[in-house]
This record gives sequence, C-alpha cells and structure tokens, in this order.
Amino acid sequence: MNRNKADVLIPAEIKTSLDLPPLWGRLSFLSPEEAELVSHFELPEGKVLALTFELGGAAFEDIRARIKKALRDGDGYYAYSLVFLDPAQSELLRSAIAEGVRAGAKTGKTGFLRLIPRFQARKAAN
Repeated sequence: MNRNKADVLIPAEIKTSLDLPPLWGRLSFLSPEEAELVSHFELPEGKVLALTFELGGAAFEDIRARIKKALRDGDGYYAYSLVFLDPAQSELLRSAIAEGVRAGAKTGKTGFLRLIPRFQARKAAN
C-alpha cells in the first residue's frame, strides 16, 4: 500500500452496518476497480463496507467494497486495500474519473486527479 499524502486524500464516510453510526476515513488511491482507504477505525479483512464520497463535484453514495488487506501504521491509523463489488458502481466511477481527466486537461485543474498517475502506472504494470 502507498504512503499517504494529505494533499491527495478524498474524505469518505464509511458505513459498516445499518445499525451503527458511520465512520470516517480518506481515500488515498482510487480506480474503478479498487481503492485505498486510511482510517483511525479498525476493521477486519473481508469486511464489506459502503463508502460515500465526492469526486470531481459528483456525489457517490453507498459504493460497496470489501477489505482485501489491512495494515496499521505507527501513528495508529489503518490503511485498507479495498476492492469494489458492484460492476455498475465501478462503471460510474470509471466515467467520473474519465470526465475528470478530460476536464483537468482543459482547465489545468487536477484536484483529485493527482491520484490517477498511480492508477495508470498500476495498469501498465499488470
């Protein structure tokens, strides 16, 4: 998992159950198929979550993901590798990322798109 930088994190709400209040975290990597999430809250590998966050002005609610891997750092934060579960939701993310790349190329504003080079490098390595 990647070391996180404060200037490239996307705030996210984390739902683990309908009966419990939401938790919080930040996305440090995002692609249509997977993400990396940093949070102060401990969750087990294999747990299914629903994430809510904003990406390029679009709101994404209850994006379902499973925790693939969990690591705790020296500061007490947990870094989670997530895999998205719903292909339709992944397609919505793919469209938002592509639109953000096009808009950023036109305006020079990249914002959340600083996460994308890692995604492109991972795709090229596979």
